[in-house]
Amino acid sequence: MGLSEEIRQKLINSFKIEQREHIQEISQGLLALENNPDSKERQALLQKIFREAHSLKGAARAVGLSTIESLGHALEDLLLSAKEGSRPNFSPELFDLMYQALDAVELVMDRLESGDSTPPAKVLALLSRLEEVRETEVTPTNERFDGDEQEGEPTTQPACDEKQSAAPMKASQETETSDQSEVQSQTVDPTTMADETIRVSVSKLDALMAQFSELLGAKIRTDQRLAEVRELQTFATEWHKDWLAVRNDYTRLIRHSDHSPYLDDSPLPVNGSGKEVKALVDFATKNKERLRSFSTQVNTLYRQFANDTMRLSLIIGELQEEIKRVRMLPLATITPTLARMVRDLARAQDKQITLTIAGGETELDKRVLEQIKDPLIHLLRNAVDHGIEWAAEREASGKPAQGQIVLTASQQGHNVVITVSDDGAGLDLEAIRTVAVRRGRVRSGELQILDDAEVARLIFDSGLSTSQIITDISGRGVGLDVVRQNIEELHGTLDVSFEPKRGTTFTMNLPLTLASSRGLLVKAGGQIFALPLSTVEHMLQVKEGALTGIEGREAFSYRQKPVALVWLADLLELPQSQRDSNQLTVVIVAVAEKRLGIIVDELVGEQEIVMKSLGKQLVRIGGIAGATVLGSGQVILVLHTADLIKLAARSPSRVRVESDGRRPETNKRKTILVVDDSITTRTLEKNILEAAGYEVKLATNGEQALAILVTDGLPDLVVSDINMPHLDGFGLTQRIRQEERYADIPVILVTSLDSPADKARGIEVGADAYIVKSSFDQNNLLETIGQLV
Repeated sequence: MGLSEEIRQKLINSFKIEQREHIQEISQGLLALENNPDSKERQALLQKIFREAHSLKGAARAVGLSTIESLGHALEDLLLSAKEGSRPNFSPELFDLMYQALDAVELVMDRLESGDSTPPAKVLALLSRLEEVRETEVTPTNERFDGDEQEGEPTTQPACDEKQSAAPMKASQETETSDQSEVQSQTVDPTTMADETIRVSVSKLDALMAQFSELLGAKIRTDQRLAEVRELQTFATEWHKDWLAVRNDYTRLIRHSDHSPYLDDSPLPVNGSGKEVKALVDFATKNKERLRSFSTQVNTLYRQFANDTMRLSLIIGELQEEIKRVRMLPLATITPTLARMVRDLARAQDKQITLTIAGGETELDKRVLEQIKDPLIHLLRNAVDHGIEWAAEREASGKPAQGQIVLTASQQGHNVVITVSDDGAGLDLEAIRTVAVRRGRVRSGELQILDDAEVARLIFDSGLSTSQIITDISGRGVGLDVVRQNIEELHGTLDVSFEPKRGTTFTMNLPLTLASSRGLLVKAGGQIFALPLSTVEHMLQVKEGALTGIEGREAFSYRQKPVALVWLADLLELPQSQRDSNQLTVVIVAVAEKRLGIIVDELVGEQEIVMKSLGKQLVRIGGIAGATVLGSGQVILVLHTADLIKLAARSPSRVRVESDGRRPETNKRKTILVVDDSITTRTLEKNILEAAGYEVKLATNGEQALAILVTDGLPDLVVSDINMPHLDGFGLTQRIRQEERYADIPVILVTSLDSPADKARGIEVGADAYIVKSSFDQNNLLETIGQLV
């Protein structure tokens, strides 16, 4: 009696999960076999892959998927011949054919999910080739089973459709019978297993996490109630203090009332009666007892409530960690597909490449794991296409013919660090510079002052690619931009380092989990918002007088680096709040190596946030990630930090920086040459001087500065660092003083060297001023310049 359709569908749903695991194990085994292991390891790998193919075949038969059963049987037969020694080695072409068989299984399952149970012609043709390979080696077609047949494709099918697969099925039955004892002998004793496992749907875990979010929200409200009880306790304490202040008066009144003739029924000589005074005294007496009882009850309630809240917090914290742990998956969950991709790309480009994966057991939240898959794919494709050279090139440069790509992962605190390294040619900085200018990313004049690290980071710009031709692998300039965007979405950081001719390394620093977060509550435009605390780098007060400008935008110096400033109310198009102080409250946020100073009206506090979606109608609101509920029941918006940084780049600035009133009008067009090998310092000084009305020229060292003096005319003043390559600030100043044409140009040395000997040396070579960076102040610099020019 056949299975009912309902039961069969349930079995197929289970098979979908099982077949993915079998295919993943087979794929990993084949990749390991291609690395030419020793004979002992090779036999172990063949045995493992054989069991997986055998299990795939048996599971497909149980649910009536005869095409997949035949594919499994064909793989099993090839692996069996290798195990028994009749096929000592697999050729690259035969590996291709077995990978195509795995792709075919997935294609059949995709067709089945779409409601089409007819096997594609490609799969039937592949089954025919797998049968032929028993007698002779095959010529690969390099087909990928990632779609149905194209129009005009031959549809001639070998005698191997669903009805005609009886022969393979019969053979598979014989093989299954002959190998039954072998499979059983490999069964693990359940008593030796460390953990028992069950399959749990991801949707059920997501639902559990949603319910936990509600529980976390209840905990936040409980904390708010505890704070209210604390306020009640404070109120009782204050009330008791007030009572103590009048207790002596009350005592005298009691003492006097025992002898007063006005406390009987006789009329008082003043307004009122003795009964009224006695009633007040009695009320005060009862109030004293009630206050004592009330204070005792409130204190007891607070202690018990605090204990219960603490216990609840501990339980919820442990539950939260357990749920997070359940959602954690090892990186190895996605690496098999990456290894297969690298292998196929290398074959397609005729390159010899080995991918090594270390730290595959490192666990990440499922959501983080899903979002880093695309970045890893792009980085690995980039390494294959741009990084690793062809074998002849590598051998000519003294390298092994086979290139190495290494993917490593490790947990560091609450973060996971993932690196993708290759031993290829490294980054071609000159090509990056050329493309950057051609694409309009930077101007040619600005390019000269960028150091190598800053040029290297240009590769993350959208549309920038050094590939000479657009291919399906690279050349569009979107791959590394996708990497950057995905890392930003995860509130992580991304960096690149390289050695010319030795290789390139991309480093991703990611949060371990996104299951919950803490938020910084800020107020702007009369409303409260939450900023994810993971993106908040620093909070500080800044005087308006300390602001400068960057390209017409407010900025200030933070850790000797210029940071742009933006008003949160302006970004969110909220009304401006009135302020009485010239102190600005600034929250510095950082995402993927980008910093922004956000000016807010007030810092409200910090709390754990449970973010809720705003729904499909509001999913595209810029700068908003979702909403959360405070313990008071108030609903507030959670800000999206990466979006805010993008909005800040496009929004108009509320410029508050004005020209220095102490500067003469004639100073506006004075030219100043800034010489410093640090791009940060150059940029900071350039922005300060341009905001003050000066025209600025830049140089990275003394030799370049002298060349500018020759070719671009004489500046009105030179501001120079001391420690620089080629020609330092002392040498530059000395050369300026030795040349008659330059001798009258004022020179200001701005340096971190603050010893008396260094200052004496500055005077000796003829510097007009010496400013130490540790005590650097832009007003001091402007005043000094004003005096000299």
